Amino acid sequence: MAVSMIHEASTSISRCTYHVFLSFRGTDTRKNFTDHLYTALVQAGIHTFRDDEEIERGKNINDEIEKAILYESKISVIVFSKNYAASTWCLNELVKILERKKSSQHIVLPIFYDVDPTQVKKQTGSYAEAFAKHEECFKSEMHMVQRWRIALKEVANFGGMVLQDRHESQFIQDIVKQIQNKLYHTALYVPSYLVGIDSLVTRINRWIEEDGSHNTGIATICGIGGIGKTTIAKVVFNQNIQRFEGYSFLSDVRETTQERNGLVRLQRQLISDILKGKANKIHSADDGILKINEAVCCRRVLIVLDDVDDLENITKIIGMRISFFPGSKIILTSRRRHLLSGPFITQMFDLKESSSYGDLSKVFEVKELAFNESLQLFNWYAFGHNSITESFMEYASNIVNYCAGLPLALQVLGSSLSGKSMSVWKSALEKLEAIPDSKIQKILRVSYDSLQDDHDKNLFLDIACLFIGKDRDYTATILDGCDFYTTVGIENLIGRSLLIINEKNKLMMHQMVRDMGKEIIRQESPDPGKRSRLWDKDAFDVIREKIGSKTIKSLTVDLQGLLENKSKRTTPGLHFAKHSKNLFVMSNEVDIETEAFAKMQRLKLLQLDYVKLKGDFKDFPKGLIWLRWHGFPLQSLPTDFDIKRLVVLDMRNSNLKHFWKDTECLPNLKILNLNHSHGLLKTPNFLGLPSLEKLMLKDCIKLTEVDESIGELKVLTFLSLKGCKNLMKLPRTIGLLLSLEVLSLSGCSRLDDIPRELQNMKSLRVLNLNETAICQSKSWISWLSLKRSKELGFFWASLPCSLAKLSLESCKLSSDVMPNDFSSLPSLKFLNLSKNPIHSLPKSISSLTKLNELRLTSCSELQLIPKIPIFSPFTGVYVSSSPLTHVLSSWQCLMSWKRCYIFGCEKLAEVEGVFKLEPIENFEVEQIKNLFNIVSIDSNKVQLFNYLTDIKVVTTPQVVHECGITSTFILGSEVPIWFEHRTKGPRIAFSLPTPSHPGEKISCFKFCIVFSLDSDQIFEFQPSLSILNETKDIRQRYFSNFIGIPETKNNTMSWLIHWPTMGLHLEGGDFVSCTVSILISMLENLVLHVNQKTTSDMNMTFHTIFQAMNL
Repeated sequence: MAVSMIHEASTSISRCTYHVFLSFRGTDTRKNFTDHLYTALVQAGIHTFRDDEEIERGKNINDEIEKAILYESKISVIVFSKNYAASTWCLNELVKILERKKSSQHIVLPIFYDVDPTQVKKQTGSYAEAFAKHEECFKSEMHMVQRWRIALKEVANFGGMVLQDRHESQFIQDIVKQIQNKLYHTALYVPSYLVGIDSLVTRINRWIEEDGSHNTGIATICGIGGIGKTTIAKVVFNQNIQRFEGYSFLSDVRETTQERNGLVRLQRQLISDILKGKANKIHSADDGILKINEAVCCRRVLIVLDDVDDLENITKIIGMRISFFPGSKIILTSRRRHLLSGPFITQMFDLKESSSYGDLSKVFEVKELAFNESLQLFNWYAFGHNSITESFMEYASNIVNYCAGLPLALQVLGSSLSGKSMSVWKSALEKLEAIPDSKIQKILRVSYDSLQDDHDKNLFLDIACLFIGKDRDYTATILDGCDFYTTVGIENLIGRSLLIINEKNKLMMHQMVRDMGKEIIRQESPDPGKRSRLWDKDAFDVIREKIGSKTIKSLTVDLQGLLENKSKRTTPGLHFAKHSKNLFVMSNEVDIETEAFAKMQRLKLLQLDYVKLKGDFKDFPKGLIWLRWHGFPLQSLPTDFDIKRLVVLDMRNSNLKHFWKDTECLPNLKILNLNHSHGLLKTPNFLGLPSLEKLMLKDCIKLTEVDESIGELKVLTFLSLKGCKNLMKLPRTIGLLLSLEVLSLSGCSRLDDIPRELQNMKSLRVLNLNETAICQSKSWISWLSLKRSKELGFFWASLPCSLAKLSLESCKLSSDVMPNDFSSLPSLKFLNLSKNPIHSLPKSISSLTKLNELRLTSCSELQLIPKIPIFSPFTGVYVSSSPLTHVLSSWQCLMSWKRCYIFGCEKLAEVEGVFKLEPIENFEVEQIKNLFNIVSIDSNKVQLFNYLTDIKVVTTPQVVHECGITSTFILGSEVPIWFEHRTKGPRIAFSLPTPSHPGEKISCFKFCIVFSLDSDQIFEFQPSLSILNETKDIRQRYFSNFIGIPETKNNTMSWLIHWPTMGLHLEGGDFVSCTVSILISMLENLVLHVNQKTTSDMNMTFHTIFQAMNL
């Protein structure tokens, strides 16, 4: 049972719960630091309480603030400044905050603005002076002064965040990120300091709000590159996602759609976002369009498509003639103001030609910042605050004028000049004035020139030309091998606003910054063969024409990409077979010889995707650090191919059968990726790979064995053999991989044996055995009988105790081979047993005290789940304008932060501590009468829907036990005769009778709800029933996870409920109301009946007729 409480104070600040309560000394920080922090939080979509913003005129300030602290905020942020302790108001506020923390899960984040934590803890300096005055003023209330001292000491021990010598802008950004992490907030990241966008954001928000919940609309946020379109879209997205049932923000649409599989990736993200991660596999772009239409037709969605430069970007992702659910909104960002045309909108929304599309489409143009706004933004990045010294004012004004209100240029230039001398500013300004206004890339070049040394400049150029969109750690591994100090270098680039690390740890760069980097390379020489870095067509031309030189350090060719783009751009000299799908056939028509690389002896980074070379490799560059050769055409590596310096070798989709004939020594190789090499028969000998950290062999479908030398890989941390369906066993030496953290064997369908030496792998945290045959192994079954006597069971005892994540989906795992003892897996946090014929889970699973996610999806035979720690009681406290409310729902038990997935478990009858189903025939007649005030219930079968398993079953009437409440669903509409009082409407109210005898109390309510349905949308909303003791402001609300389904739309069912009244504190004379809510927004008629007796039971009927309107 889950219980939550909501208390209504005498007044209300807002119907929404606050994310953050700001505590601060107004005279110190109200108009500077706290104001900036408040603005940054709000723009990040974080609902923040600040006393001067949130309290209505005429309200009692003390009461309102106490309410915000005690009931309406999740986090308290305390800004300690020099004079904080001088305010008794602040100190009392602090005491209340700490009291709240002790009694709930309230989070406290101290911010030490211009004081040191030690000063707060020991009350020295200005804090000592403040307390000297307090002790003088409150001589008779020293206990209160002592409470303040204790509170300061306690909060200082929390740690918190200290400004010290940092810029305030970066400090505020770090605070916002910290708060977002604590809230597990889904908001997108936006910079902490924004200017000049409030008016436009308000207009867009008004369009979303006032356009109505039933009107679909599409809007374009347009403007030149770098003007802030994406930032504004993110702010709008953050502030409005709570209004929609599904939402998705697709970044960099223009660029992503041009990448291989980029279109499908965007479709997959869109579906996954809207369905909250429940997206199925997309087989093609057309399949993606169909699935997107299915997802958006039944829920209000907010979709943002960022950086759209062509209508084709839209139609390729979501198609045409889309059946959006009423109230859905689509927002585009684009450089093109007139991107949307009338005919396109008519087709997109399937309108009649005569229909007006003007109301559907809106255009919001982003204008350049005004001078004062530009100066604020520039100062923030250059100085970390909005003030500026007179000596820099002239230079700053000239730079701001030159940037002409372009936010990206202001940000980049401000960052590049931060901390520089006046002479550098003067020089930078002189250089800016020499660059034409129309050349935005040249403005960005100033930031590149400001980098401290050639090391950071070369690092920037390599990332801009080769590694945008790549994983940060993967890139660092490669560039470290090129003698870069990558970690500090990346931080320097981030500090100059030249690079961004996104939430997925990918290296990202604004397109203008990236183009600026590539333009720097192009300007090295008019002859591509004499440039340091080559890509795409220039790279292909150089190797085809053999005009390379020793200047070249990196070269990337993706022949498949060039072929895919052939229809969009003409490439002179390339003559490929039309519509051919065979990459090697197409490349055969292009003569590329190994001799083309003979002069490139300084080449370190090489990509040759789907390129076929002719000739020997004796003169091939010998200093390669990174070699990516997808579609490698040979069956083994040539013996004269010197790759001894390689750090990363990526040969996905290769034709390899054997990696090399004999043992080769690659002492520096850290990553080896042979995924999808369908011809590979055996892994290489690993004796010569002492530095290997990651080995990827996914989908090597002909691989039958792993070389025993794998045990020599002492630093290997990641091994994937996923999808190697002919792999039958692993060598026992795999137990020697003491550094291995991740082992994926998913899809190895013939693998029926796991070496017992696995238990020696003390670093292993993730083990994926999905779709393997381990549970069918004869050796394991025989070993099972031996282990059963020792109550260890199956192979579980051989698993390393370090495991945190174990997945055994679709392994034909039965209850017979479940262990009697899970104590050997004390660290397990994630367990996936989905799609297995398990009947029940053993009680020993309760020993997995750290388990926070259990997946049992589609375990069609599962009947019982024992009580385990994952089903912890729901203890969240809801605060709004409602009374103190206990929410009774087993859904919260399963779907709290500790998650359990039981969808598709059609035979599940009990989850201990959550719910239990019992056939009605198991009960005696007297029991039925005592529970439901009905003489008998026939055994005619009914259809019952379970919201937790998402399953409909036909069964005899079942008695449902959940949250301490007992109920059942039966056919028919007959109401027992002793339910006498009846009324119409969704609510009934009455006063409780005075007890006949002292000590007599009302022990339970009994309800009878009669209903019919004519819409399947009932399955998306749980039925609920609430009892409100209006005298004491206490409510209990029950959300049922079951509902009976009438045979036809004209049939009715009765929902009988036995509800104990504990917790409602009922007494004679209390005024009580009851409300039923099942798709209440779609009801045409609701009739209620009530009968009250002066006995220990209150018997009531809600006679409910549901006529659900089809939306």
